[in-house]
Amino acid sequence: MKEKIVKISKLSILLVIRQVWTTVCNLYLLVYEPFLTLRKIKVKKDKSQTLILISILASPIVLYVIARLITDLWWYRRILPSVGAVFGLTFLVETIAFGFLFYWTYQVISKNHLRDYREKI
Repeated sequence: MKEKIVKISKLSILLVIRQVWTTVCNLYLLVYEPFLTLRKIKVKKDKSQTLILISILASPIVLYVIARLITDLWWYRRILPSVGAVFGLTFLVETIAFGFLFYWTYQVISKNHLRDYREKI
């Protein structure tokens, strides 16, 4: 039983390292080669990387809303209806990031270069 737990732990660690490495590479390449990166993710049908990249982009706004709810309830004992400049800045950055991602996703889908692309594995 102990050997199975050790083996599962080693495989889990290797899987996490692989996903982190792939995510860091994809984030780096999204800045320099967004078309090729999104096309590669689409051709591989890598749903885990798609989910990870979307969650990384969405996490700042989600974290801000959670922090705002906690601090409003802690300091004021109620949720304030107004939002501050930090929310506006966070929303602006999120809109730019998602706009960038959606633009390049549209380019990948509309150009339909997927049949010409074969990655050497």
